Amino acid sequence: MAEDTTKPRLQLVQSRKRAEVTPEDFREPGPQGQLFPLPRRGLLIFIHFPDVTEEEFRNTLEHARPSFILELRASPRFDIGKLNRQLAFQTFQKQNAAYLDLTSSLMGEVDLESVLSNIRGFLNTTKPSFDRPIAFLVNRMECGGDFTDRVLDIMTGFDSRASEVYEVPRFVSGLASR
Repeated sequence: MAEDTTKPRLQLVQSRKRAEVTPEDFREPGPQGQLFPLPRRGLLIFIHFPDVTEEEFRNTLEHARPSFILELRASPRFDIGKLNRQLAFQTFQKQNAAYLDLTSSLMGEVDLESVLSNIRGFLNTTKPSFDRPIAFLVNRMECGGDFTDRVLDIMTGFDSRASEVYEVPRFVSGLASR
């Protein structure tokens, strides 16, 4: 039997590589942002627990300097690495970020429609300016695959400047040989 020589023996496969959180990720693009680093306006940051590392969490808060940190997890825990609740809240205070728990009224049961309704309530009550990023603390197991898109729709419906999403941890595609 003749050997089939048309089959590739080496195949390039797209791999996902964890990307580092850097200060440039949260600055306004262009030369003005390089000369005078300003927080990226309209940026919505989704920090996914339990996947995020302590370093990613701290770097995100330090570099992004969000105006609000919205808690969307049923069980808000901060025990990653050496971090704990007290240290997390000290970091929030240091960055002048307001922490709001939008799930405490749900009594430990995450109902996505209620969470989305609470986000709408936050927007109507607080009327954020979007001059600084807004961070969302989410649990990947509690929210569906379209959750980020649904939150983005709510935010852009409130203010069109809220139009960009940044997820932590962040993965980038790369080529890996196999």
